[in-house]
Amino acid sequence: MAVREREAVRMFADALGHHRNDELEEAARLYGRALILNPNIPDIYNNLGVALCALGKLEASAACYPRALALSSDNAGAYTNLGNVLRGLGRFEAAVASHRRAVELTPDNGDAHYNLGLALRDIGHLDEALACFAKTLELNPEHSGCHWDRSLTLLQNGDMKEGFEEYEWRWKLDANPPRDFSQPLWDGAELGGKTILLHTEQGFGVMIQFARYIPLVKERGGTIIVEAQPQLSRLFSTIEGVGQVVNAGADTPPFDVYAPMMSLARIFATTPDTVPANAPYLNAPDAFAGQLPATLSSQLKVGISWAGSATHQNDARRSCPFKHFTELMGLADVALYSLQTGRAAGDIAGHGCEAFVTDLGGKMNDFADTAAVIGHLDFVISVDTAVAHLAGAMGKPVWVALAHPGDWRWMQDGDSSPWYPTMRLFRQSDPGDWAGVFEALKKALATEAGGKSG
Repeated sequence: MAVREREAVRMFADALGHHRNDELEEAARLYGRALILNPNIPDIYNNLGVALCALGKLEASAACYPRALALSSDNAGAYTNLGNVLRGLGRFEAAVASHRRAVELTPDNGDAHYNLGLALRDIGHLDEALACFAKTLELNPEHSGCHWDRSLTLLQNGDMKEGFEEYEWRWKLDANPPRDFSQPLWDGAELGGKTILLHTEQGFGVMIQFARYIPLVKERGGTIIVEAQPQLSRLFSTIEGVGQVVNAGADTPPFDVYAPMMSLARIFATTPDTVPANAPYLNAPDAFAGQLPATLSSQLKVGISWAGSATHQNDARRSCPFKHFTELMGLADVALYSLQTGRAAGDIAGHGCEAFVTDLGGKMNDFADTAAVIGHLDFVISVDTAVAHLAGAMGKPVWVALAHPGDWRWMQDGDSSPWYPTMRLFRQSDPGDWAGVFEALKKALATEAGGKSG
């Protein structure tokens, strides 16, 4: 073996050591040096692609795998890795093709079928995706990730009954351990005066969406303690049947049985026809401390929100660049009010739009304040975030700008939702097509505002 080839092998081994220790920058650097010495080792390209992907450098990662495949055309792992990166880049059709090839090369590999199913779901082929997940579970019945994604796909396909049953697999995910309570999990039986704890899980939007079940729990004859994030506590005190609200992280009062908030949909055997959609089921506990800035009496008062929590795993797709909301600012019959909080609230000044949008984010300390503001508006336009759920839960007309592919709760098609009767959905026709969404929104808003002023 030539000196350069031996040095390349040695450097590859060093890179692997750093990779295993999660020292990704150094691993990527050493993989690159090894390739300079010997560019004919496919495994180095493959591993470099994995490291770059983990570092968030998806374009560079995607460039690695064709080189690996040029040297080893039957490398199923390279096809799988390429498909995963292409999904991250939003190149869904190409991702499907790559994962199909991985399945052809390794038909008995359950993960290959699983990854293909995820990519097929991205392009809306839900039945075919479910068939892939079924094959994965045939090969590996305890594949918790596949059960979880199967549940989301069933729900997106409108099969709530089986979807929410399968959704219980979320507690088998490494990143989502169940709560360690000694009390039994509630099965939906009559409570007979017992105290039940409904505990928090996931984000604000989820808690708002599933709070609708609390009155149904109350009908089973017990005392209800609701655990919620502090930002929701004051708002949740308005829900019919709530005996006490405790902040997540605080000590819980004594209780007899418990249920996770999202498990209530399964416990009550929810289907699209039986979703408890009686709004409002949330109300602002106090009047808004102040008045909205004066507008022409004929103007339509519209709240807007364009960004969700940056920690949400799909936030890069569901949140919308603020520039698209500027499409709505030329409508003279509309007064826009920002409900945006956090760093994104600075987008108004950053785009020079202070004259067109009244920023109310600084007046809202929790969701009770947000609800009070929404109560003064005619309706709300939002991306898929907690503000949209709150407006729907209050029975306020709300238009939601949805990314493609969308979240399971909005299902696959249509402009309405069984969860919120006052909601109208505006869907991207293609990934990233916010321009098309806002063209439709602007047209609809102009019509709405014209009707009010007329």
